[in-house]
Amino acid sequence: MAAPTFSPAQIEAFVVSLEGAELARIVTILFFCLTIYEYLITLDQEIEYFWAGAWTSSRILFFLNRYLSPMISVVTIMCFSPSNPSKQVSIDTLLTVNFTYSSLQFCTKTIQAAFLLNITGICIIQGIHVVRVWYIFCDSRRIRILILGGFVTSIITSLYFIYITAQGVDILTYPTTLHLIGCHVARPQHFWRSFFPSLILHTFLYILTAYRALRNRRIFKQAPVMKRLVRDGGLFYFVVFFSVGFASVGSFLHDPRINIPATLSSFLLASTSIATSRLLFSIHSLAAHVGSDSAWLLNNAELSRVGWKQGAHEGEIIIERFSADDDDDEESAKSVRSIKMSRVGVFEW
Repeated sequence: MAAPTFSPAQIEAFVVSLEGAELARIVTILFFCLTIYEYLITLDQEIEYFWAGAWTSSRILFFLNRYLSPMISVVTIMCFSPSNPSKQVSIDTLLTVNFTYSSLQFCTKTIQAAFLLNITGICIIQGIHVVRVWYIFCDSRRIRILILGGFVTSIITSLYFIYITAQGVDILTYPTTLHLIGCHVARPQHFWRSFFPSLILHTFLYILTAYRALRNRRIFKQAPVMKRLVRDGGLFYFVVFFSVGFASVGSFLHDPRINIPATLSSFLLASTSIATSRLLFSIHSLAAHVGSDSAWLLNNAELSRVGWKQGAHEGEIIIERFSADDDDDEESAKSVRSIKMSRVGVFEW
């Protein structure tokens, strides 16, 4: 049988596709290593803050986020491991033909699983931030309903769009004579829709956090809980915006060296997972510093709206006596500043 011939355009398309797949594999391995490194350097904080205590929703979501992300990265790496899937039956033995078809099926199922697992991990991250903002608005049933409704809507729409994308996966096949390694997928159509609901939800949650903190700008500088929430929330939102933006914009482009890493690598889940773990460690460290727990710290909205600082003893806080609702009353504000008394109390948590 004569060897197949390829045009220069076909050869160039093969090379570019191979470069894109190799970049996606490198990016996935890079973020997998980064996740493992992050795990090792923060294991002491995990042991201190999460290995003991009651099994709350925050604790369960933390462990799901912490350990599911590297597992999903392993599944993604597997997408780049099988032999070249091909529909070409130009070889002799039945064993080789079966292997060829099984490789094609393996690629399809593995990539579909990677898509669904990635969106599941992203929904878990959303759940962590929903619980966080839920605690902050313990006194507002209306806002809590909006938060819950936005969360459920985001999950449903994301799963729907990713399911459509996964069902439309088109595995690229090449002649067996090329001996290529790894799965190669055509650019998914409308891939950006799968992550857009997540971006909208995180934007909404950060706006709520900022609103809660900045509702009284005069005391914001003296409210360490809200300062920490706004700072950490802003950093996390930057990570989400950059990651989702790259995945969405990259999926639009036709260059496989960009759209394959943007759609197939697990950088989006890994980066947001690491940022979420850091955010949880931050709020737990603040809670431990004041001798409380994170749920109480977030749930006590009134304490978050006044100026306070850590006292000399464990569990001791100093609260500045001025009103949180006098922003529009200049005379009251002046009189309050002139008093500026402090009361010290020791609380046993």
